[in-house]
Amino acid sequence: MILILGGGFAGVSAYNQNKENSLVVDRKDYFLLTPWIIDFICGMKKLEDIIVKYKKVILGNVQKIDFKNKKVILDNSKELTYDKLIVSLGHHQNLPRLKGAKEYAHKIETLEDAIELKRRLNEVKDITIIGGGATGVELAGNIKGKKITLVQRRNRLLPTMSTASSKKAEDLLRELGVNLMLGVEAIEIKKDSVVTSYGEIKTELTIFAGGLKGPQIVGNLHANKNHRLLVDKNLKSIEYNDVYGAGDCVTFEDKEIPMTADIAVAAGRVVMKNILGNEIEFKPKRLATTIRIRNEFFGDFGENYVEGKFAKILKDISYLESLLLPRRLRE
Repeated sequence: MILILGGGFAGVSAYNQNKENSLVVDRKDYFLLTPWIIDFICGMKKLEDIIVKYKKVILGNVQKIDFKNKKVILDNSKELTYDKLIVSLGHHQNLPRLKGAKEYAHKIETLEDAIELKRRLNEVKDITIIGGGATGVELAGNIKGKKITLVQRRNRLLPTMSTASSKKAEDLLRELGVNLMLGVEAIEIKKDSVVTSYGEIKTELTIFAGGLKGPQIVGNLHANKNHRLLVDKNLKSIEYNDVYGAGDCVTFEDKEIPMTADIAVAAGRVVMKNILGNEIEFKPKRLATTIRIRNEFFGDFGENYVEGKFAKILKDISYLESLLLPRRLRE
């Protein structure tokens, strides 16, 4: 039996390749369309638009993985055995890297986080967002009727995307009145302020949209980089022959695997095919990254910058593909 830990994009993608001999373990009974969680927070999508209920998932939080004896123990004391294991436990936000973030910043990891943030937005006027990647940019651009400051330690927004996308995001956010603090580092988050390298900012709500890391359990049990399980080019564990990994919780020793939904889906397909006897080298490659700010759509398609109707079509296609991904766990 192939046991898949995690029912996100990578885990579900792997399951779709071999549902007859696989089991998925997840802490929740639904598939969350994480790339559209900002749309839900900002009122552009409803709750039912970003979750798909499962029918075939073993519910439970992974408490321990006994790699040597091929056992997984869940928080309900349930013990599962496996022949092959796929670790696809997703990511966590790296709050501990910033002083005070764990205590005073609002994170965006789970649906519960999103629901609570949506509620909090109705109670405040001044908001500070830490991080100028896709999450921070879409939040800053789609939260309406608030005074927003975005703190980004790099000199440009969307640093993993093209310079054209960065400029478009900066122009749109400035037009909306967002206070952009580029090249400014957040040093500490307090209850009602953020200390930066440029000074202290008063704020009613601080949202952490900064760096990501792998889950704590990986960091405790396996060779890892920033809590991301280290795998070879075929997505096999560098420590255990019967253990594989896919998605945000894994990376290579010599190169980072980008933490995105499309790459996680591709990794899920490859990892299951390799478990079944293939030797496919995983070469992570982003196909498209699209950003939405109000009714403006733009981003990167391969090596090219795109905007307008075509960018919107790309985002719509990605959404539909995500909705269909967990269909076999609903049969």
